[in-house]
Amino acid sequence: MNKWIDEHTGRIIRQLTNEPHGARMDYFRLPRFLPNGQVMAFDVGDDRSILFVDPETGEVDRRRMPIVRRLKLRESDGRLWYVGESGRTIWMVDLPSGEPQLIAEVPEEVPGHFIDITCDGRTLILGQTREDAPNNPKMHLGTDAEALWAYLERPRSAWLWSYDLQTGRLITLDESHEYGFGHHDTSPTDPDIVKYSLDAHDALYQRIWLARVDGSEVRKIRPQEKQEFVTHEFWWPDGKYIGYTYQDRRYDSTLRRIPWAEYAPVPTHFGVARLDGEECYLSDPLNHYHSHLFISRDAKWVIGDGTDGHSFVYVAPFSFDSTKVDFVPLATVHTPYVPFAGQAVDACITPDSRWMLYNDTVDGKKQVCAVALDL
Repeated sequence: MNKWIDEHTGRIIRQLTNEPHGARMDYFRLPRFLPNGQVMAFDVGDDRSILFVDPETGEVDRRRMPIVRRLKLRESDGRLWYVGESGRTIWMVDLPSGEPQLIAEVPEEVPGHFIDITCDGRTLILGQTREDAPNNPKMHLGTDAEALWAYLERPRSAWLWSYDLQTGRLITLDESHEYGFGHHDTSPTDPDIVKYSLDAHDALYQRIWLARVDGSEVRKIRPQEKQEFVTHEFWWPDGKYIGYTYQDRRYDSTLRRIPWAEYAPVPTHFGVARLDGEECYLSDPLNHYHSHLFISRDAKWVIGDGTDGHSFVYVAPFSFDSTKVDFVPLATVHTPYVPFAGQAVDACITPDSRWMLYNDTVDGKKQVCAVALDL
């Protein structure tokens, strides 16, 4: 295992993967741990290979599977639902060594892209975005404000559906002809609800929404006033809360000129809302903006992906009883920073709270690294 002393924090860094084309863990808000403590990662050069990494020893097991799209990993028992090679079949497998089982074939007339599935494996979440102009601008990842606004304000329509794999019932959950939907994410514990966001500027539109998969209710999570900036939402491990970052830009005249949260001239806070939509926690101002914030499985640690000028992976103790969240840098992040996107750090803490895991660039390739959580 490759090890070195971090040049800024003085801590020992352990490189857990050494894939020739690189390896990475999934997006920060997605489940990734198996009951045996292994973390699920992926070979950058082989999209059909799943890597099972032991955070303690660095041992890596590999399994090739005919997966077109991963839908959901249920961490409680390691069950993974995924889309099979035909693009219309839904499978499940108990990782790391179970045999895949076909659970449904979705008819061609069912619309949309397969995005997620509920934690009981019954309800599929589908979405579709239609670009309404022939030359809509592409996503801008840079510091040209007008190019970013052109992308965010492009004409488009979007739909969000649920599809019951047992009954074949298709329900429209939401529809828009002004913006798109994104970050679709079913509850880790409740098979009846899905969280999603608007694909629009987060300070001008309501960011977080919750829908019941039977179509009976759509509600706002942390209702926003115009120019309140809420973003990077995620489920609490027990499914009882939703976390996010918050900035108050209601009195900030620079929003059009500086649309990025990471460069905003206002402080960033860590917020938490109940599922009824109301905010129940807001931290004091953080030491700086973080590309992503996340919570450990025991809800005792907040994880912070650094940002431009603060290229570290951070951790801070968390309690609902204290509004103070003091982030400590554990490891330097060497991946180049991209405005509006971050550094794909996707950090997390192992279930035993011994290690902080994160993606970083080593010798020009993304790999999974670890640093001890020894505060």
